[in-house]
Amino acid sequence: MRVKVRINRAGINAATQLEGVYRNLEKRGDRVISAAGFSVIERSGAYRRGLRRDRIRVRGRGGVRVTATAGHSAVLELGSRPHIIEPKTKKALAWPGGAHPVRRVHHPGTKARHTLRNALKAARL
Repeated sequence: MRVKVRINRAGINAATQLEGVYRNLEKRGDRVISAAGFSVIERSGAYRRGLRRDRIRVRGRGGVRVTATAGHSAVLELGSRPHIIEPKTKKALAWPGGAHPVRRVHHPGTKARHTLRNALKAARL
């Protein structure tokens, strides 16, 4: 029995170069994450801890996706419309510094901060 093996050098070279591309893109993704983490003022640190980067393929090309996974990430990035806040389990809402408990709060909405978009612009070279 004879076996003929052909080594696809072009494929090996492309794979090696793709790894280098990924490393470069990951460094850029890390810069975006760093810029986004420092541009946000928050109390808990949940937003910073929720910033992730993942390798992806887009139409056969290597890429890196930066994602904010914290529950309030969409509100920071996109803002929120005016809405009513009501208690889920109690009869009233109260908070430190509030004059008295209330049944509902008319929240005016939150302005979009575009944290990731601004971080991407700041990290571009």
